Amino acid sequence: MTPIPVLSTIVLNWNRRDLLERTLRSYLATVSVPYELIVVDNGSTDDSLSLLAHIREQHPHVHVILLENNEGGEAINKGIEASQGDLIHISENDIEYLPGWTEKVLSAFAAFPRLGQLSLFGPVPSDEEIWEIKPCALLHSKGRVIYEAAGNVGTTCVIPRTVWMQGIRISSIRDEKGTVLFPDDGKLSGEIKQLGYLIAWSDHYLVKNLGHTLEEFQKRLDYYRQGYEAKAWLGQEGWANRIAQWESTPKPDRSSRLFPGHKISPEKSTARPDCPQPQLWSMFDGWTGEMETIEFLHALVRLAKPGYCVETGTWLGYSSEAIGLALRQNGQGTLDTIEYDPQVATATRERLASLADIVEVHNCSSLEFTPRHPIDFLLLDSALTIRIEEFERYRRHLKPSALVIFHDTRINNYQLEHMAMPYIKGGILSAISLAIPRGLLLCQYKALPFHGLRLFLGKLRLKLLNAYARFVR
Repeated sequence: MTPIPVLSTIVLNWNRRDLLERTLRSYLATVSVPYELIVVDNGSTDDSLSLLAHIREQHPHVHVILLENNEGGEAINKGIEASQGDLIHISENDIEYLPGWTEKVLSAFAAFPRLGQLSLFGPVPSDEEIWEIKPCALLHSKGRVIYEAAGNVGTTCVIPRTVWMQGIRISSIRDEKGTVLFPDDGKLSGEIKQLGYLIAWSDHYLVKNLGHTLEEFQKRLDYYRQGYEAKAWLGQEGWANRIAQWESTPKPDRSSRLFPGHKISPEKSTARPDCPQPQLWSMFDGWTGEMETIEFLHALVRLAKPGYCVETGTWLGYSSEAIGLALRQNGQGTLDTIEYDPQVATATRERLASLADIVEVHNCSSLEFTPRHPIDFLLLDSALTIRIEEFERYRRHLKPSALVIFHDTRINNYQLEHMAMPYIKGGILSAISLAIPRGLLLCQYKALPFHGLRLFLGKLRLKLLNAYARFVR
């Protein structure tokens, strides 16, 4: 007896036989749950039909729907109507599926009950992909991260069948001549949102987007020119601008020696005058420090050989792991790391189980935690609004010449770096400010006499400078 599919995949095809083959073969090699695969061909005029016949010989359970004419995105509805899985997976024919994608999809829907549409792309394009960063906001639940989309999330996505049962259908975008071209993914996402569901990007790319590479554009110029002409909001000029921008952008090495098996994406921060190319940096997610920052912390701990470290804002524990690994390599030292969210703390504690003898995850407010020893190394990386309060709380526990690191100093209009300035002007902290995407303030504590007076004078000096600046304006 054939099991009821968990996942119903509908692949929409129109020409591009070579890409379709990569899509189907990568899918069949990586799908890891009970599934059904339905290919809807929109009246292809190339050799797609012979490929589909060959696939059917090798995989008789694959279902093929052949249409005489190109019906655009509306053809997807025919495939969905013939399916029965709880999750409906829509796929274009220019996707290469990566190992583990099905597990990530299922865990996202399990963690977020309101999730109505999940893209298989992340919010930041890969280095090979000619696309743009998508506005979004990070959401987390039960140790999982997704990014709520400000707009639509494209055609290649997964939606629950319960959404489809509420009347959602796929429409087509037509050009001025009325020619059907492609699915109206903007309308699809908009209607799902109107039903009260969450629309989101994956935390990283679960697939390769083969149809948005320079090689693919050059291979089929007429095909893509026609498609971009129909996109009134972009057009051929916008398409050309995207290509030119991509060609002028450096392609950095995204690998990490500390986390070789982890998914890494280009940094999603927006450009600033002092950091005009933030995508040169890399990220694990939008709340974890830049990959380069995490590796820097590891190297710093290896160099400084601290005995007792404290971190606020554990989050998913990448910085905790980097510090813990460095302490283990040093042969000494412990880390107390503090996470306010109980679900996150539990998930991170499990993830860092192999470092439990060195790293202890505390689930409490950082403003209530009391250090067990004098602090050699203090990393402040929790909510921006309490960072200065944290420093004040832990300052009396700092050893002379202790290292103090403030992360996220260059977001929210430099607010944190501005607030730390009295300590720097007062001589309590010597500091180096690094203009990385999220900002890093690397400090050394100075246990100077009359530090209270120095702090007061530093704050007074800052107030006078601000008052003078307002007067001059």
